[in-house]
Amino acid sequence: MVVDEDFLWYASSPRELEKYCGMHVAIWKKHVVGYGRTAKEAYEMAKRNEPESDPLLAYIPEDEAMIL
Repeated sequence: MVVDEDFLWYASSPRELEKYCGMHVAIWKKHVVGYGRTAKEAYEMAKRNEPESDPLLAYIPEDEAMIL
């Protein structure tokens, strides 16, 4: 079984992600490398910032508990 380290970081780092509430984020190597109102914006920012990345895309909900 392959475990995605970026997904584990995403699931265990709510404090680091608080500032992105209501946004889509792109995570690569346990860092947010892109964000935006849409997943496309987050992905495009990630590719500009880290061209070699294959980021995990996720939506950070506003004012809700994140259930994984």
